[in-house]
Amino acid sequence: MKKITVNGVIIGLLSATIIGSCGYAVYKYLDTDKSMIGKEPDKTAEDNYISSSVNVMLKRPDNWKHISSQVLLTHEEFAGIDGSTATIPVTAELARQFFNAYDENISKYVSHNTTDVSYNNLINKYPNTLMRYPDEDYTKPVSLVFATPPSEDEYAYAKSCGVTLEVEPIALDGFVFITHKDNPVDNLTVQQIQDIYTGKIKNWKEVGGKDEPIRAFQRTKNSGSQTAMEELVMEGKPMQEAPISFMHVGMGELVESVAEYENESAAIGYTYYYYINNLYKNPDIKVLSIDGISPENDNLITKKYPFTAAYYVVIREDEPQDSVYRKLRDYMLTEEGQEIVKLAGYCPIGKRHE
Repeated sequence: MKKITVNGVIIGLLSATIIGSCGYAVYKYLDTDKSMIGKEPDKTAEDNYISSSVNVMLKRPDNWKHISSQVLLTHEEFAGIDGSTATIPVTAELARQFFNAYDENISKYVSHNTTDVSYNNLINKYPNTLMRYPDEDYTKPVSLVFATPPSEDEYAYAKSCGVTLEVEPIALDGFVFITHKDNPVDNLTVQQIQDIYTGKIKNWKEVGGKDEPIRAFQRTKNSGSQTAMEELVMEGKPMQEAPISFMHVGMGELVESVAEYENESAAIGYTYYYYINNLYKNPDIKVLSIDGISPENDNLITKKYPFTAAYYVVIREDEPQDSVYRKLRDYMLTEEGQEIVKLAGYCPIGKRHE
């Protein structure tokens, strides 16, 4: 029998710690496609998500003007707002309108998580841990969310918690497909998109492109864009299982992967038109037309673009009638509120974006 020394025990413990840490890191990586529903928010993960999903500074537009005739929330109440990455500019514009926030401190008001996490916070009345307003310790629960619509899982989870969600559209956007700018394909049909993501079409030459395998990237389950992909685009058709390396938590990560995958033009992914044009720009990416139609505002308003989506303001049904969040929800649907949506750069519901 070998003699066990103190040094040997220490080395063994250190090795086990290192292996365990690495194993946990691998586990967390492989677990990134799991839903966050019902879990306490992870502030570090949320911070990393935001920093990797927005690469454009939120500046006041050149045509900015003060629109709001009233201030509906205090700084503390503003901490009760959460949402998806794609709707960050809505909250940013509200901060400008209500508090005259300027570019250098706008991030202290903009505290959106992922779609899934924000709904989780709303359903469970968890606080928005991203709130960073100076010298204030906010523990106010999330009471209003700006996001894409809840997924079936999120609706089911809300129901299991005895919570009913009130969901109202406030802006239009196009759910778009992106590829590398050097890809000769500029247009796909709805059927071709569905066939690519079910695995029926595997090579770009089948849709008029080069002879190379299609690398179809996806988002993780219950993210806003994954829900849109499954419900708006696939319409119930089962998507092929993507390799773990083709799955992404953040929209920014997906954009970078499509732009840089092995220095080839073989990748395809999906996101929102407003996001790719205003929040996360990449010069190596282009947006594909669908059935020959581009996701311009006129095509969204008329619903000619086949994947016309919407952003919503969401509150709980049990939100008190005199609540500032219910008042803010109603305000976003007024003419003045829709002007704020327009000033934030979105296409208002039922109104022409000039």
